[in-house]
Amino acid sequence: MATGNVSAGDVFNNWTVLSDNKRDEKGEQYFMCVCICGTQRSVRKGNLGKTTGCGCIRKSYQASNTPRKVKTQPAKVPNQKSAAPKKATPITYEKRTKSPREKLEDKLEQHRLERELNEMCGI
Repeated sequence: MATGNVSAGDVFNNWTVLSDNKRDEKGEQYFMCVCICGTQRSVRKGNLGKTTGCGCIRKSYQASNTPRKVKTQPAKVPNQKSAAPKKATPITYEKRTKSPREKLEDKLEQHRLERELNEMCGI
């Protein structure tokens, strides 16, 4: 955290102070700084020692270690005027297969119901 006098040329982590302070309506001091990547930004005096930079280090770290997700956009078809409106295709769902545990539970439930029915009928 920057305490005391801050002047142009001072370095805090990846920030280098370019110009003297400016105050906002709350009275907080801001300095125009440049990051090591070249990004210029106004940084609050209290953040000068806390922030390491504009985020360029995180971006390069993330880009080098994680694969990028490429979003594929569907091809845009030019707007064609047609006489008949297009019919919506119905969504088909595949039936889910039951796990061995679910099959066993179904058999036990069926056996229990048969036993109750036999007791009621006196068989």
